[in-house]
Amino acid sequence: MDPGVLQDELTCSMCLRVYQDPVTLPCQHSFCLNCIERAWAQTAGPKNFECPQCHRKFKHKPTLERNATLYSIVAVYNQKSSPAHSSNIFCDNCDDKPFQAVKTCLTCFASFCFLHLKPHLRNKAYQDHMLIAPGTKDVTMRQCNEHKKILEFYCEDEGLCICVSCTIIGKHKSHTLLSLDQAQATIKTQINDLKENLLKSFSEWRRKLEEDEASTMSLIDEEGHQALSRIRSCCEALKKRTDLLKLIDRETQNLVRRDHLSFIQNSRQLISRVTDTRRITKLNVTELTLNLPSISQFIQERLNGWKKYQSDILRIVGKKVQLFDNLRE
Repeated sequence: MDPGVLQDELTCSMCLRVYQDPVTLPCQHSFCLNCIERAWAQTAGPKNFECPQCHRKFKHKPTLERNATLYSIVAVYNQKSSPAHSSNIFCDNCDDKPFQAVKTCLTCFASFCFLHLKPHLRNKAYQDHMLIAPGTKDVTMRQCNEHKKILEFYCEDEGLCICVSCTIIGKHKSHTLLSLDQAQATIKTQINDLKENLLKSFSEWRRKLEEDEASTMSLIDEEGHQALSRIRSCCEALKKRTDLLKLIDRETQNLVRRDHLSFIQNSRQLISRVTDTRRITKLNVTELTLNLPSISQFIQERLNGWKKYQSDILRIVGKKVQLFDNLRE
């Protein structure tokens, strides 16, 4: 069909443009919603409602409801009229000059232009036909490679979409089969179950992370408290030794001022006290530091556990997503 003829069919007789939000009057003439509303608003009198095309008068203002079929055709026409959306698939029902197809029927295995698509949109006999955008790739993906028929069933045993011939004469005839609707519902249920399981797993994972965080911080705090306690003990010991050394120093100064005999008699005892003081509270620097290797090993063990847990979850998700992709294809 000539594109110009099609455009004439989709043109409002009032504004002479392609329909914008088309509505249909009881006389079956269609107009843009704004056009008919504006025309009636300009007509004097509340009861002067008539069709601008056939001049049929209406006692009451008709209810202006959108013509859904015409609206859909106009929407497809506007979309396909753009060069960016043009295709090389033409209508199989046009005789002389085929117009570009706007839809392909997988049941009829035929493509249709705007006008020849109308029966599929209006006739209830075609309501179960699957319409897709025209394209050889899409049709091929929905055909059985072996029998060239539309894919209508899902084989649970092999996870494949198959045609009716596969169920009768093919290798799938003894397999467990589902309709695509049933398979889709089953997969959706599995996905919802997976989602719930993942939410539980993630909640458990978060709980473990919080517990490991708390235990790690507790370990660090405990090590810190122990190191601080050791430092305080050493400080106290050092203070005692310092005080003792100061006392010995004062006694030594007093001893020097005495006579030779007193100095010799008391020096032996003083030397013994100095020797004992040197042995008091030897400072071990290694005991005053945090046990960092132990803390690092503890954290690394927790990290390895988290990585394994995350890997297990991603592996489960990947399997379910692949199953869903197989059905969708």
